[in-house]
Amino acid sequence: MASIDDRLNEFEQLIHTAIRQSNKWMPCPAVSKQQFLLLATLSAKRRMTVSELAEELCLSPSATTIAVNRLVRDGRVMRTRDDTDRRVVWVELTELGLHTVTELKQRRKLILQAMLANLSQEETDQFVATFRKMLSNAKVLG
Repeated sequence: MASIDDRLNEFEQLIHTAIRQSNKWMPCPAVSKQQFLLLATLSAKRRMTVSELAEELCLSPSATTIAVNRLVRDGRVMRTRDDTDRRVVWVELTELGLHTVTELKQRRKLILQAMLANLSQEETDQFVATFRKMLSNAKVLG
């Protein structure tokens, strides 16, 4: 029987392999994973300030500003000033940004479907439930 250390090492290796596999869904060289996460967050939240984005993504404000600047330059994100408080600058997706998110989410979905293809529906449900349970413990620790 494998020790807990052996199981943890195997789990780490499996996570590493899954991450390498997930790299295949990032075919757009103009958008990094960090930028995709920023775009996906904006897609879900509609608009945010750079500070809110930084906090949501656990990034420094300067790193977030650099990512936003690149996405503005590429036409995927736009900045707008708040109508009532001109000090507040909102960051929002453009049509190109929304299209980018939609395309990359679809590619990610295909990769994840391929990764789960060998599992039955019951095994998939069990995997998701187990992973959710693991992450609930991580929230307590984090």
